[in-house]
This record gives sequence, structure tokens and C-alpha cells, in this order.
Amino acid sequence: MSKFKIILVSIITIALVILTTAVVYQNIKYDKIAKEDEKVTDECIYEENEIDNDTENVKVSSAETRVSPNADLVIKTYYKGCGHTTQETKTVPNDMVNKDQEEIENLYPDYKLESFANNKIVLNKEEEGQCNEHYMVRDENGEIIIYKILNDGTEEIYQNTGISTEYLPETDKINLRDGVKVYGKENLNSMIEDFE
Repeated sequence: MSKFKIILVSIITIALVILTTAVVYQNIKYDKIAKEDEKVTDECIYEENEIDNDTENVKVSSAETRVSPNADLVIKTYYKGCGHTTQETKTVPNDMVNKDQEEIENLYPDYKLESFANNKIVLNKEEEGQCNEHYMVRDENGEIIIYKILNDGTEEIYQNTGISTEYLPETDKINLRDGVKVYGKENLNSMIEDFE
């Protein structure tokens, strides 16, 4: 063999040995890193499981509904005497802000809680007697007078309209002499507008 071929074979052999050594060294290095990563992942899973186990023992509701400062408070009152229900809507008072459902029920023990949300609370209550929305409209001395009917059935003057009955149709005049019962301010205002 020529000297050139021997040198070439030697160089190729040395290169193959170096390459093989590098590949083996890299594999050992990657295996070592992979085992460390696996160990870290296993520790994280173990720690995560410990945390999960701790939270299972504690019952906490982070989504508890509380009353907003600008929530609406709706109070419905049912009157047994007349069978009517009145409804009043207003902004919640300061003593209701940030309260939960149970605290609201404790604040208003005479009311039944119909619905509860952070932006609207509806309370119901039953009352004896009749609501204060009953009126009697009468003709007195040629003018239309409005009386409010009180719980005991008596009447008190609510408003002197100043509307003359002189030009009203005869049927309206007869009805007003006997008195016309009206329920609700809207109905009362509508009737008075018809007479104007």
C-alpha cells in the first residue's frame, strides 16, 4: 500500500473514532438532562397534588353574590283588603351594600325575598287593609273634587281640581254626583285629563 493510502485510512479512522465519541458523549449528556427534567416535572406534579389535596378540604365560594351600591331595591306590598299589589323601586340604602342574601333576609325579617342578584333585589310583604291607591271622584257644587279613600273606609279631600262640570255630558254628571271609584294614580290622572 502506498504511503498516501495509509495516511488517508488513518485520518478516516481517527475521524470516525472522534465522531463516535462525540455522539456517545452527547447522548449521555442528553440522557442526564432528560432525567433531571423528569425529576423536576415529577416534583411539580407532587407539589401540585399536595396543593389540590389541601384545597379539597377547604370549602370556599369565591363567586358569592353581594349587593352592588347602585342596585335597585323593589318592594312589592300585597294588600289583603283590596287584593292589590303596589310596587316601589328605589336605589338600595347604604345598609344593604355588600351584603349577601342571608344578611338581606336578616335585615328585612318581615319581608319575603322574591329574588336576589347583585344589581336587583325584590322583597314581598303582605299587609292588612287596602292600599293607598283608592280614590273617589265627585261633583260638588259644580266642580270635580278628588277624595282619597282611607283604610277605614272614610274619605278625605285629596285634590280640588278646579274643573267645572257644567260642560260635561249628562252621563258623566250623573256618575260624578254618585261618585266614581278609581284605583291607581295613572287611572285617576287619565280620568281627570278626559274631563279637562
